[in-house]
Order: sequence, then structure tokens, then C-alpha cells
Amino acid sequence: MSKHTKARILHVDDNQDTRLLMAAVLGDAQYGVMTAGTVVEALQLANEIEFDLFILDIRLEDGTGIELCQKLREIQPNVGVLYYSAYASDHEQQKALAMCGDAYLRKPVGIADLEEAVAGLLRKKGIIVDEPSTATD
Repeated sequence: MSKHTKARILHVDDNQDTRLLMAAVLGDAQYGVMTAGTVVEALQLANEIEFDLFILDIRLEDGTGIELCQKLREIQPNVGVLYYSAYASDHEQQKALAMCGDAYLRKPVGIADLEEAVAGLLRKKGIIVDEPSTATD
């Protein structure tokens, strides 16, 4: 058994470039990342695969990240939800988190801040996350 078990993350964003970037960044951090561009795609994946974390944009082509969060929590109630969006005032962020979700990062954000937020939410949900290391095993 490998000591490096990847946490499974579903990233949902309607911007393909953002999805590719997030998959690359989080993949480099040793997470297993799947992406979806719509609410429909995200729900299909969540019905097929157990995830450890959802990263959701607020504005999607076919709904909102808040609506998606609520539907995802019906399917996988204990999974952490991180909103990652350029659209939100402080009031809108608080409202989103009050309705559904665990944390909010406003785009753009640095890679270190993203990795810290992801690792923190996974730990909060009881998932052990190896700290990034430059040493080889």
C-alpha cells in the first residue's frame, strides 16, 4: 500500500483554461483531479465517483456554484466545498458560505494560497494530507 494516497478533487468551472490550470497545479501537488464545465457534468461525476473535495466556481453556464453545492451535498454530504471565483463582494462570499460551502477564495490567488486552502479543508474533513516536500522517497 502506498503511503501517498491522493485525495480526489472535482473542480467545476466554465472556463476551460482555468480547469486545465487547476488540474495541473493540483496534480503537481499530488491530488487526483477531475474537472467539469457545467452543473450537469459535475453532478454526473459526483454520482459515479466519491470525491474528497469540491472546488466550485460561482457562475456556471447552467446554474450557480451555490445551487451546485446544495445538490452535491445531497449526493456526498461530508465532502468539503471550496468556492473559487472572481465574482463576489465580501457580502456575497458570506452569503454563499452561509447557504452552502466551507471556504471561499477570490480569483486570482497564488498557488501557495490555493494549496494551503485545499490541504486545510481536507484536514478539516479528516483526510490526512502529506505536506509538500522537496525530499525524495
